[in-house]
Amino acid sequence: MRASQAKVFVADSTLVTSECRDRLKQVPASMRRRLSSYSKLIVTAIMELAERENGVHNTPVVLATRHGDLKRTEKLLRTLVQGEVLSPTQFGLSVNNAALGQYSMAVGNQQAMTTVSGGEETYPLGWLEAISQVSNEFERVLLVVADETPPEVYKKQHNSPIHAFAQAVLLDRENGCEVILDQSRESAEYYDAYDVAEKLQHCLEQGKQRLVVNYGANSWSWHVS
Repeated sequence: MRASQAKVFVADSTLVTSECRDRLKQVPASMRRRLSSYSKLIVTAIMELAERENGVHNTPVVLATRHGDLKRTEKLLRTLVQGEVLSPTQFGLSVNNAALGQYSMAVGNQQAMTTVSGGEETYPLGWLEAISQVSNEFERVLLVVADETPPEVYKKQHNSPIHAFAQAVLLDRENGCEVILDQSRESAEYYDAYDVAEKLQHCLEQGKQRLVVNYGANSWSWHVS
């Protein structure tokens, strides 16, 4: 096996968009009011997966996000520009691991929580981190990839993803369909982050599929058997 290649099993996965939030009723109302639209996507995806898979709320989590809670951060920056005092609560909830902290308190998950942000390659690097944890440390890891469309002020610099989404994938050391993540230099198409999640979700559901995505000089491929 090459150093650029990693293998794992996927026990289950789900992909949600901003319209899928019924499962938030499971979160206490006092906590639900503090969730941003970004955090709601993450919690919804995990809750949906937990309805089908036992033990999800006692599983280590890897969250991969390129932008994090950027809408909340933008509001904080506007507050600074206006010369006003920042809310400590809003500042605390704007950091990358805040969404996982809110989720862990809501369900009592005290396992390890990791966040990954790797620019354009955040999606495959999130997978690589989760696979590494399953291979070397944990029997199972919950991978969540989530992002919203950037606020209007940032759209001239970057406009991905085209739709807000969260994808939750339960990685297992032994059970499920086998997935090999590989990095190569072969020619491939570039897809928006949402498109990558949607296409890979289809591969995981159908089996015996391959997805190759181009990120500048690198191409990442997922082989699903």
